[in-house]
Amino acid sequence: MRRRVCLVFCAVLSLSVLILFTTSCGSSSSSTRIRMVNAMPDEGSLDMLIDTKAGVASVGYGGTSSYVTIATGSQQLQVEATGSTTILIDRTDSIASGSNYTLLSLNFSFDPSSLLLTDDNSAPTSGDFKLRVVNASPGMGPQDVYIVTAGTDITSVDPTFTGMGFGDASAYTSLAAGDYDVIFAVPNQKFITLDSGKLTIASGQIRTLLGLNNPVGGFESTVLADKN
Repeated sequence: MRRRVCLVFCAVLSLSVLILFTTSCGSSSSSTRIRMVNAMPDEGSLDMLIDTKAGVASVGYGGTSSYVTIATGSQQLQVEATGSTTILIDRTDSIASGSNYTLLSLNFSFDPSSLLLTDDNSAPTSGDFKLRVVNASPGMGPQDVYIVTAGTDITSVDPTFTGMGFGDASAYTSLAAGDYDVIFAVPNQKFITLDSGKLTIASGQIRTLLGLNNPVGGFESTVLADKN
């Protein structure tokens, strides 16, 4: 009887160790997530593959997918036009446990590039929001960026970020909830290239604003909801 009890205990212990090992090696933590942004002006819709498997599908220009769970460790990230098997972007990145990521598909499809950002979705200070700005326009060139109370004349203020080139992303800025404009202007000048128009952002929200090419000419902006 004593031998039978020992055998049963050892079998249960071995199974527990196996389960622990299986779930901890190459596992996919629900708190580790990624999303994709389509910032390719000549591509109407894009898909993202994670380790050659379907990740997100049909992300329109200027839009973002929802976050999806991704395994930690070295991961292959690929982007292709929806309905096509031609890979536009192919990269391998080290994915850290418990992090949130945004993969931006940038530039035109004949010269694609990409940017992987780590998102800070931790809660802002009470009463504040957080905003990150990305120059995702291949046509705008370097820009000074102003985050100002709606209606502010930028001739009277300094830029929040200076000389942001194509593919540059700012740090998150924490500001009191309210109405704001995000303005892109030629560096060291006050000539406005792009004005987001009034943005109303509430306490606790986290946003990313992209400066983009407008496919029909000029420039436009879009705001991504990182966290509500």
